[in-house]
Amino acid sequence: MRQEIRLESATRLLNHGPVVLVTSIKGDRVGVTPVAWHMPVNRKPPEIALEISQKHFIYECIMNTGDFVVNIPSLKHAEKVVECGSVSGRDVDKVRMSGFNLETSRQVRSPSIKEAIAALECELIRDEHLLKEYNMVLGAVKYASVKEGAFSGHWLFPDDERKTLHHLGNKTFCAPGGEIIDLREKKE
Repeated sequence: MRQEIRLESATRLLNHGPVVLVTSIKGDRVGVTPVAWHMPVNRKPPEIALEISQKHFIYECIMNTGDFVVNIPSLKHAEKVVECGSVSGRDVDKVRMSGFNLETSRQVRSPSIKEAIAALECELIRDEHLLKEYNMVLGAVKYASVKEGAFSGHWLFPDDERKTLHHLGNKTFCAPGGEIIDLREKKE
């Protein structure tokens, strides 16, 4: 038997992928914003979509720069993720506040977060309809990197340093803890 939930919570049933920290720049200011609503939209070439409100400073940064980095933080960064999502980048230097260290990206101008488990460097795909109607920011992935031992065609989660952080809503998170069950090679 199932119980009914409020419709305003319905998307949280689907929204348990890893939370990401998006970085981009405007002038000399680096924007850092957690985003839980994201998805791949194409594999070849690799493209992703993020839901980012036009009201957010990171949106201004992305529109200004034309690129961004999707950083995947680990479980140990949960408090920093919440801090970055609790204030505006227009008012607060989130990099300084959080203590994250930035590093130069390989293919885009926006910096990446050194402590992140993985990073996807993206060029903005300008789709005015998706931007205005759905706050959907599309990115063409130009470079991707992951910490050693964390990924081998799928996430491995060997330790807390390399476990992804998953947003469940309302400042609640979880991390994967079970074994990987790979059914691709299952024989009948």
